[in-house]
Amino acid sequence: MVATVLTILVTIYAVHALAKFGFFFVLSYRSRRKALDRVYAGKTSATKTADAVLLVFAIILAGLLGIRGADHVSFLTGLLVGMTLIQIYFHQFSVPLSSDEAPEPPSSPIKIMSYAIQARPSRPWKELVVIACLLAWSLYGVAHQYGLL
Repeated sequence: MVATVLTILVTIYAVHALAKFGFFFVLSYRSRRKALDRVYAGKTSATKTADAVLLVFAIILAGLLGIRGADHVSFLTGLLVGMTLIQIYFHQFSVPLSSDEAPEPPSSPIKIMSYAIQARPSRPWKELVVIACLLAWSLYGVAHQYGLL
């Protein structure tokens, strides 16, 4: 039962992650910028509630994985690969924003980073390709494991 629930949750989460990448390239910069301006209006952070929910969700996923049982080397490898990819993803946004791309005050490092990502979502293209390939490979493995392929 735990294995099935975990599989369903991580599959939905992985599909969501892949779809989220698509928004960078389907929606125009103008549309993404309007949405960003709306959620950050007068604030330095726009994700406090979502971050809290995602932290709880991550703890639940890790707990379910612990109950199900996991190979510790595989888990540690995945954790470190994910952390490394996210770190170098963020490092790609070291180019200053133009005045047209910069957020309105008040500013914070995360707000500036959010605007930088929306201004140039393809800047970390190598990291996005690796993440997308790992997600697709994992989804293929899950589908194959459950006889869906």
